[in-house]
Amino acid sequence: MKTINSIFSKSGYSIARNETVKRAASYPFMKDSYLRTLRDYETVLRASLFPDLPTVENRHDLMLELVGNPVIEAFYILNYLHLSLKVAGDVCEFGVAEGTNSALMANELLRSNRKLWLFDSFQGLPKPTEKDRMLHDIFGLGEMAKYEGTMAHPQSRVKARLERVGFPVPRTEIIAGFIERVPETSYPQKVCFAYVDFDFYEPIKIALERLHPRMDRGAYVVVDDYGFFSEGAAVAVEEFLASNSSSYERLSPEPHAQGFMVLKKLL
Repeated sequence: MKTINSIFSKSGYSIARNETVKRAASYPFMKDSYLRTLRDYETVLRASLFPDLPTVENRHDLMLELVGNPVIEAFYILNYLHLSLKVAGDVCEFGVAEGTNSALMANELLRSNRKLWLFDSFQGLPKPTEKDRMLHDIFGLGEMAKYEGTMAHPQSRVKARLERVGFPVPRTEIIAGFIERVPETSYPQKVCFAYVDFDFYEPIKIALERLHPRMDRGAYVVVDDYGFFSEGAAVAVEEFLASNSSSYERLSPEPHAQGFMVLKKLL
């Protein structure tokens, strides 16, 4: 963050956390300023990290609405989403919350023929396991056990965001339920890209294991909360890689972009 801000400070800009951007978006003059900053930020990222990232209409407006995802992570997601479109398969999101990231990805997929599969319990977080040691008490609850049931949002909110983007209903699959109870028949046959934001060890590990046989070479997975909130996310990724070491390349984000991990399917 400091590195990026040092670049923008020369032009009178700075990069802020999403909560700050969301508040600012309530004021038209501040929204315009942040949209200009996002456009400039994307230009810097395209020149330095993501040369193949295409320009897509409404991207920055949707970034202003993101909840929980830093803007830099959103750009990583979009970069690998577009790279994955060279591979057969649909796009999945595991853990959709309010649907802000779902809408962002849906907007990027409008000109493709890919389906968007959204998996969420819609009942909040599951019960954590002993591998979900707390790293960051994001809600100030004091212990990880109290996070069970938090972050619950209705399907209607997600559907409304997708409708506003104009994403086709026939290309949308919303799968409700805790991941361990979702039958194998409720997944796409092929997946080119997946964003896994299940927070805790067990659901993340299950999602990765179910994605593995459905992804061809060149597919990507972005796993959120690696090294953030719960230790379980990183544990799940490392256990999965240990069992499939020859099948994936680990693409660690830049030092200013932490809290997630990217996996590229090799075999």
